Amino acid sequence: MYTILAQDFLYQDITRNTIFLDNHDMSRVLSVVKEDLNKYESAMAMLMTLRGVPQLYYGDEILMKNLSNPDGLVREDFPGGWDGDKKNKFTAAGRNDKENDAFNYVKKLAGYRKNTTALQTGKMMQYIPEQGIYVYFRYDDKKTVMIVYNSGDMEQTTETTRYYERIKGAKKAINIVTGENIDLGKLTIGPKSTLVLELGGK
Repeated sequence: MYTILAQDFLYQDITRNTIFLDNHDMSRVLSVVKEDLNKYESAMAMLMTLRGVPQLYYGDEILMKNLSNPDGLVREDFPGGWDGDKKNKFTAAGRNDKENDAFNYVKKLAGYRKNTTALQTGKMMQYIPEQGIYVYFRYDDKKTVMIVYNSGDMEQTTETTRYYERIKGAKKAINIVTGENIDLGKLTIGPKSTLVLELGGK
C-alpha cells in the first residue's frame, strides 16, 4: 500500500483521483479476501479514509460476493426493490446479522468521511510499516485522523511515540466506529484489523 501511495507526486491533485476496491469487471472484494470479515472491514476503512474519491461498488456494503469468472457473476442484481422479490436487502429486516453489521460499518465510515474535510481534501502522512503495523494520518486545520492497520495474524500493541510529529501531544482519541475513547500512549489492535481514530477525545 505505502509503495503505491509513494507515487502520489506524479499527480497534479491526488485528492481528485477515484479509488476503488472492485467494480463490474473485477472479483468482489469479499471474495478476494476469502470472506475474512476483518480483512473486509480493513479494506472498507482504507477506502473511506485514503486520499482520493472513494467509489463503492453496489452490494459490497451487504457482503455480496463472487469472482469475475465470468464477469456476469459480479453483476448480479441487488436483492430487492422489485415486486415479487423474495429478499429485500434494502431494509435492515431483509438483511441477516452479518449483512447488517457490514452495512452499518460502511455507513458509519461513509458518514464520517462526508462530514470530515480532513478525509476529503486534507493532507496525508504515512509511516513505513513496522512489525506488520501500518499507520497513516489524514489531517487539515480542523481535525487529525489516525488510521492503524495490523496486517498480522495476532493481536499487536504499538507505541505511539513514533508518530509524535502528527499526534502533537494528543493523549486521547475517539474510535470513529465504536465511539469509545482511546488512550494514545499505546494502541492494541486485533489481527487483520484497522482502527480509525480522531485525535483529541475526552
